[in-house]
Amino acid sequence: MKELWKRWVELFEAEDDPAEPHYDPVHLAVVLIAAQVVVGALYWLLWTLFVYEGGIARKPGAANLTAAAVVFLVVGLLFQADRRELKRRHRK
Repeated sequence: MKELWKRWVELFEAEDDPAEPHYDPVHLAVVLIAAQVVVGALYWLLWTLFVYEGGIARKPGAANLTAAAVVFLVVGLLFQADRRELKRRHRK
């Protein structure tokens, strides 16, 4: 029983390996919240585009066209940011 307790305590008291990456819990929380905000915004933009007042297929209104423009802009910016990151990784 003492050996089991000793191993359990050692899990929390052992020194961290300096070669391992360091994770900041605040940074992780910000990333998770920001991801939820972005997914929520994208959901409502797509809902406005395809459902609001019949959607863009039935009778495109100003809200539908604005949502379409914002969705295309966001997707384009994300694609561009991804391409820049891929280029940066290949240079290393």
